[in-house]
This record gives sequence, C-alpha cells and structure tokens, in this order.
Amino acid sequence: MLEGFWIRNFKSLKQVGIGTAFSQFVYIEDPASVLPFDLGTTTLLTGVSGSGKSSVLDALSFVSDCYRHGVDYACNKRGGYDAIYSHGGKGAMSFGFHYRQEGESVAATYAISIGYIRNKAPYIDSELIAYRNGKESFPIAFLQNSQKTIRYLAPDDRISNAELTSIEFTDLKHLGLAALESHPKYPVWYSLRNLFENWSTDDFHIDTTLGLDLTQLKPHDNPRGHKLSQFISYIVEQLGDNAESVINRIAAGIPNLLSVVLDVTNRERPMLSFVMDGISIPIPISHLSEATIRLFSYVMRLEEEPTPAPLITFDNPENGLDRIHFWYLTELLRKFDISAHGSQLLFTTQSADLADITHPQNVWIFSRDQAGFTIVERAADLISPSEYQNEPKNLEHNWFSSVFDDRI
Repeated sequence: MLEGFWIRNFKSLKQVGIGTAFSQFVYIEDPASVLPFDLGTTTLLTGVSGSGKSSVLDALSFVSDCYRHGVDYACNKRGGYDAIYSHGGKGAMSFGFHYRQEGESVAATYAISIGYIRNKAPYIDSELIAYRNGKESFPIAFLQNSQKTIRYLAPDDRISNAELTSIEFTDLKHLGLAALESHPKYPVWYSLRNLFENWSTDDFHIDTTLGLDLTQLKPHDNPRGHKLSQFISYIVEQLGDNAESVINRIAAGIPNLLSVVLDVTNRERPMLSFVMDGISIPIPISHLSEATIRLFSYVMRLEEEPTPAPLITFDNPENGLDRIHFWYLTELLRKFDISAHGSQLLFTTQSADLADITHPQNVWIFSRDQAGFTIVERAADLISPSEYQNEPKNLEHNWFSSVFDDRI
C-alpha cells in the first residue's frame, strides 16, 4: 500500500503532501502540511483547471522515468530541469513515498532529492530509505550522491554488523534503488521497485490510427507499455489461449459491444475486430469511437489484468464519454476493490458525480494560492464528521455536489 507521498518544487507543486509520511524525512519547509492520513484503495484529486492535479500524476511518472532511464531522460522529456522546477522555489526538487509491504507492521519512506548545476545538468543529490519501528523512525539506507559516492546501510538492531555494506557509485544520474539488491529482511525494497517499474501511469494513450503493433520496449520500461496496442499485446502474452474469452468478457460490459474477434496469427501484431450492436460485419478498432475504446481500456486495467499494476492512475477519465459510457465508468469506479484486484487507484477528475461516489476521506481538493502554487485540502477535513460518521452508508448520495461543486 502506498500510504502517502509528497512533492516539492515540481511545476506548481512547490510543496504538496498527500497522505502519511515521516515528518523528519520530508524535504519541505512545513512538514505539518503533509496531512497524516493513509491513502486508501481509491484516491481522487479534484479542483479547478490548472490547479495542479495532472502535475501530481506527471510527478509520479517523472520518478518512474528517473528509475527506468535516469534523471537526464526524465527532465529532457519534459523540456529540461528549468521547465519543471517551481518558479521561485528554494532548494532541490524532491519526492517521497510512504509505503507498507502487505503483511508488514513496519512502514518505509523512500525519498529522493534532485539537484541542478546551471548550464550543466541535473543529478541525484540523495536518496533515503527509512523505516518506522513502533513510534521511532530511523534511517536504514542512505544513498548520498552530491559530494560523496558512498551508499551504505546504517546500523540497525535487526541486522548484524556483518551484514552492513558499503557500495561506491560514481553514477549520479540513476537511482540507487534500482541497483540495490533486495535484502531478505526488508522485502519492501523489492515492492518499491515493483511500484516504480509497474505502475500504470496515464501517459498511456490510444493509438487507433496506428493499428495494433507491439513496439519494442526499452530496458526497464513498464511492461504494459504506454499505448493501447502495447497493452493489448501484453494482455495477449499474459493470458495466452484465454485471451479471447477474457477480452470478450470485457466487451460484454461495454455499451453497444457484442463480442470481439481476436486474431493472433502474428503474435507480435494481434488484430482486434469488434462486433457492434446493429452492425453485421466486425469492424476494426480504428473505426470505434474514442469513448468506447477508453471504456474498454479502463475495464481491462481495472478488472481483467492478469498481473495487476500496484498503482493505476487516470487523468480525467470522464473526458470524451457520453452519458451512457460515463454511467458505466461511474459503476466501474464505484465497485473497484483493492482486495479483489490488488491495485490502488489514483485519478483526477472535474466531475462532481465521480467525487460523489468517493468517500470524503479519499477526496483531495486542489486550488492555487496568490503566488500561483498548488494548495491541497482533504474534503473530510472541510466538512463535519457528523455528516458522514466515517461510514459511506451515512453519506448523502450527492455529498460533494452539494458542498464543493463551486470548487471545480
């Protein structure tokens, strides 16, 4: 479970915290602004256009790019360090993630700080992995890259001195987390790497005009790819002979779709044709409406993926959907359950209807201060607890619409 994260000096996110974090390891000026509430199965970010919601998703994707390809690639992909560093910000750009391995009583915080030398290049200044043991918090691994190149495990009563290691790195461009071996007593290291390698980010896009063609993935790329074609190819590879029946089960829940014809004669170029209500001849995916394709991809990722992503993000999933497809999306999100799926869901929206189906504890409202920086407030902190009694059944069906409609 990702229990919280913070972002500093990235675009409009001068210092934003959502969920739980270790206050002593938060690289922001006001640690109290990181609200101490664990993220749940579903987290919804809402607010007016330009308030920074999509920047949060891009920040997560940025860290993932740093992990897979290095800090130069992650910055250049977004126009360079200067283009993404908060105007008027102070200090390094930093990101942190508070994470708990399933079945573990000990939670961990992973933090990175990215420095920049003008007219030269960005570099990874530091990394930190810290564990909480009861009420105490202490560092386990500290990875320093700015002046020193020694990364070491700090003493800890759970491991002997013989197990402590010192490793010298001269690469200031790639995260040490990707290079560290998993420690048998700290399985969360592996889980953190899985999070950065496999979360399903929303730069995933629909490429209907290109057909379904498996593009060669780069080392450390997300195995799901960033195109619908890559994702379907991944699903076909994972499911093998069961792929067609699963895809047809997905189609059964999409308005006006009757069935899908899957041709895997060329397994590197699986072809999909769709049988539509009222149309006798199967039509190719490039002839479907974008709303149908979007809903099809949402159902695949939320319900039918054989190896679910640890974190799934959507950016305004309601865009382009008519009222019928939107209703199906609403029901899909309403019944999403981490215990059945194994993933967490984080999405942005400007739809009050989608906020209405989410518990106030999991809705975060974005706005801007006078300087233009993002402010984040949790909806549950802005309404009286007696209005919902911490139980969804006591919520009015339009709780968000009736109180916060003017905030989006």
